[in-house]
Amino acid sequence: MKLIVNGMDLSNAVMKVSKAISARTTNPILEGIKLSVKGDDLTLSATDMEIAIEKTIMADTLREGETVVQGKIFAEFVKKLENEDQVELNLNSEDGRLKIVYGSSEVFFATLSAEEFPSIRKDFREKAFTLTQKDFRDIIGKTSFCCSTDESRPILKGCLLNVTGNVLTCVALDGFRLAVAKKNLRNSSSDFKVIVPARALNEITRLLDKDEEEVTFVSEDNTLLVEVDGTVLTTRLLEGEFINYNQVIPNDFITTLRISRPMFLSSLERASVVAKEAKNLVKLDIKEKHVNVSAISESGNVNENIISNLEGKDITIAFNAKYLCDALKASGDEFVNIYLNSPISPCVIKPYSGDEYLYLILPIKINY
Repeated sequence: MKLIVNGMDLSNAVMKVSKAISARTTNPILEGIKLSVKGDDLTLSATDMEIAIEKTIMADTLREGETVVQGKIFAEFVKKLENEDQVELNLNSEDGRLKIVYGSSEVFFATLSAEEFPSIRKDFREKAFTLTQKDFRDIIGKTSFCCSTDESRPILKGCLLNVTGNVLTCVALDGFRLAVAKKNLRNSSSDFKVIVPARALNEITRLLDKDEEEVTFVSEDNTLLVEVDGTVLTTRLLEGEFINYNQVIPNDFITTLRISRPMFLSSLERASVVAKEAKNLVKLDIKEKHVNVSAISESGNVNENIISNLEGKDITIAFNAKYLCDALKASGDEFVNIYLNSPISPCVIKPYSGDEYLYLILPIKINY
């Protein structure tokens, strides 16, 4: 294997695939990056057996071949070659080392056999849906932060993607809060559901930087695949039955609060500075023309009033400030509606108009 590539192209490709290098494994091959040269292409691959990322870049090929290099050190070193116009990669057939030549310098890296590297399947075609890159980034940004990090409930570590007609619904929950968001699709093959790990979804959104261009997702045999600008990401799907989230969302409410999202968020962020010492608890005293936001801890207390519009009964209720802030940051609208029933019933946050997203947050029971 012998080739010449641009330093910036190589660095960018390595940075992308290195996200799939296994952090904890007893198999050294999963700590590596596979380099495969064929024709005028250099393909770099990495996998931890849950997600796999491949990136193909142009190369001036002198000799085809493939090998595996230790991922972390290779990535760290190649990052320092961004300003090199030409970087030569040459696999020595005698000692199996990879020689990297740049300018008048050279370095050698140990390698592993590419035959031991897991094969990455890419011929999926059973189920598919297409939408704009901007819409996919938005729907994941509105939901994935609600995924659980609890290893004992693996099904909740991912988002449910539910394709119905030409609508994609994304759902995430962790037992304390729930997020639901919807986007119109450009195209879909059929109705289907998959549960995708939040880690994979967040890596996919990092690949999407062209708002109006379309991106297609294909699923088959418990795997999801997406290809963007020469980068292919595949992820293993989570198996099991997702919680019937519609059963936990109330349909009727006795109190509806309409409030400025930026003003409410700013007040909550100030209150959370004090609330950190008190389990991040903030209390909302909701009345006809204003909401009182308060937090008390040993360090001090915050007490602020925000102008609002109320329909229904006054209510006093407490929440984890982080959960409210996360939902308000993700929503993005100027005004939001907040729906309530009692101090111990879930709170629902929706946009002032439309139904593009919904957040449900459980309150914290306190002595009033």
